[in-house]
Amino acid sequence: MSDLRKPLIEKWLGPSRVTAWPGIADREHRAFGWVGMIAIVLLAGSVLLYPQSVARADEGLGSPNQHGQRKLSLRSLPEPPAELKQLIGKGDITFLIGGTRPSVVDPSRSTGTRGRTFDAETQFRLSYTFKSRCRWAWNGSPNDRELAIGVGYDRLRLNVSHLMWFEDMPDREAFWESPLVLHEFDHVRLSTDPRVTSRFLSAVRKQDRVILTREESEPLITAASRRSGRSRYGRSSVLRSLTGGDAQPWLKEIVSAEFQKAVDLIGIRYRELDRQTDHGKFAVPRSGDLHQWLNP
Repeated sequence: MSDLRKPLIEKWLGPSRVTAWPGIADREHRAFGWVGMIAIVLLAGSVLLYPQSVARADEGLGSPNQHGQRKLSLRSLPEPPAELKQLIGKGDITFLIGGTRPSVVDPSRSTGTRGRTFDAETQFRLSYTFKSRCRWAWNGSPNDRELAIGVGYDRLRLNVSHLMWFEDMPDREAFWESPLVLHEFDHVRLSTDPRVTSRFLSAVRKQDRVILTREESEPLITAASRRSGRSRYGRSSVLRSLTGGDAQPWLKEIVSAEFQKAVDLIGIRYRELDRQTDHGKFAVPRSGDLHQWLNP
C-alpha cells in the first residue's frame, strides 16, 4: 500500500491491523478502506435525513413556554385505548414535554420527593364551586341571642385538572403502552376517583344547619337591626334583615374545610402509589388499599 493511502484510512478508522502473513496486510487495508467509504456515505445520508428526524420529533409539540415546557397535542399520537380516553376526559389532562419539572416551577404543589430526579410527573389541581340557599333562624329563644343558618347547597361541584409532564417524549407509536405513561395515568385514576367526590359532597351537605355562638351572632344582630331601622331586637325584623351574604363566611369555612380534606387525601394516595411502586418501577400490588383505590 502506498504511504499516501495509509494515513487517510487510519484517520477514518484508526490504525489498521497488520498480520505476519505476507500479502494479507494489504488486503486488510483495502477492506478497511472500503468500510471507511461506506461510513462516509452513511454520514452524508444522515445529514440529509436530519431535518426530517427533527420534524418527526417535534410533531404535535407547541412552542416552549417560559419554563421550556412544550404542550403535546394528542392528535399527533395513535388513538388511545377506551379506558385511557375516558380518563383524559375526566381528568382534563394537559400533556407537557421537556423543560423544567412542574414541581420545581411550583414547589407548593409537589407531592413527590424533593431533590430526586424523575422522568415524569403528574400534578392535580382541585377546585370547587357551589351556590347556597340560606334561611336564618334563632337557635332557641331570641333572648339567647344565638343565630342559626339553615342551608341548602346547590350546584356543589368538585373539579379536577392535571398536568402530566415528561422529561423526554415517549415513543409515539407505543405511547399508550409505555409503562411510564401508564404509571402517570394511575395517578390520574386516584385523583378522579368518584368516591373522593362523593365523600366531599356528602360531608358538606350533612352540615345543613350551622349554629353560631353568641359572640358570632352579636355583630350580625346589631348590623341587621341597623338595617331594619330599629334599635330593639325584634324577632322578625332581625331575621328578615339578614341575607345570604351574611352567611357566606360560615358556608365558605365549611366547604373549604371539606375541600382541604379531599386535597390531603389525594396527596396521601399519590405518595402511597409512588412508595409501593417506587415511582412506577414495580407493579401495583394485587391486593390492599392501593389496589382498591385504583379500582373503584
